[in-house]
Amino acid sequence: MVQLIGALDDLFQEVADPLGSAGPFESISAMDDGRWAYEVRYGWNAPTVKGALLCLLLLGLAFAPGSPGWAAAVLGIVGGMSFSAISLLAFSRRVALRVGPEGVTLGGTPFGIKTERMSWPEIVSIDLWTEQPRRMVKTSHVGVRHRKGSAPPLRLSSSPGLRQIDEYLAAQVPAEFVEAFRGSVMSSRGMALWRVDRIRLEATVRAFAPEVHLFDRLD
Repeated sequence: MVQLIGALDDLFQEVADPLGSAGPFESISAMDDGRWAYEVRYGWNAPTVKGALLCLLLLGLAFAPGSPGWAAAVLGIVGGMSFSAISLLAFSRRVALRVGPEGVTLGGTPFGIKTERMSWPEIVSIDLWTEQPRRMVKTSHVGVRHRKGSAPPLRLSSSPGLRQIDEYLAAQVPAEFVEAFRGSVMSSRGMALWRVDRIRLEATVRAFAPEVHLFDRLD
């Protein structure tokens, strides 16, 4: 099973190049001033098909001859529910990520994750990173650090720990950089069922908000 998962991963990495041309669920829209908005939607792309195939594999193992009843039940339930969830998202064509003149939108899902919209004046940075693999699964994320709904920063006099951190940062990092991030919070989404075009994302951010920091730590 491990070999099959690895083979599927290699196959879909070859089929879906995140730096290639815009796919059927990825769009760039021209604005009146000549700039472009970047948008990614859920759909039957390579990561989604890969996830659906893995769910079907679990369902197949549930009906394998000689499987204990409890194991077959667990595999069947997990595989069936996961396949249903993936299919629902793929057919929904919901917006997963949008970067445009109004700011950044992190899409929601039918499973309780709400859509978040942040305007450019509120946004401090956009972060891309990959978590360390857990149980053979490596997940990438996109995050937006912003001030919307964030708590006001603590006064330095009432927080010795923060005062020490600020003193260290003042000696190591430009003051305007530290001030930009003070009092901000992070909103993020996993990219298990979709991928971002890093080149187009960076170009769109630079076009609409060149002052926003973009940190790319994707593997």
